[in-house]
Amino acid sequence: MRRKPIFWVAVAAAAALVLAVAVWGKQYYENRYVGSDYYVMVPMDYDMEAKPILSMNGAEVGRGVKYALTAYGEGGEPKAISFTVHDPDSPGARGERQPQPGEYLRVSASRQIVLRWEVIGPWAVPEGAMRAIVGR
Repeated sequence: MRRKPIFWVAVAAAAALVLAVAVWGKQYYENRYVGSDYYVMVPMDYDMEAKPILSMNGAEVGRGVKYALTAYGEGGEPKAISFTVHDPDSPGARGERQPQPGEYLRVSASRQIVLRWEVIGPWAVPEGAMRAIVGR
């Protein structure tokens, strides 16, 4: 008995759909969850006043400081980053200490989000990033 061509067309369409979803999923994952390290110093005049943190629907979910900075890769390439750190007594607090003006940070950021950050010493900042930070 001969197989019908419509069956093979359906199989090919299903295979193409699975392949397209796999490629899209891989790109989404890499854009969202695979990051590179960037370095920044919190400016000495940075506004450290805690402000309300709002959810996507506008409800207040706590108070904290929003950091919106330009960080630099190992070679000095710039990247705009932003993240929020809740006040310690705020409902959304995770026990993080807010980075203070003058402190250096290593920020792991993907194309879409900041994955993590940590306070580091100036000796841990790569030379290319440090030149960009100090403006030389």
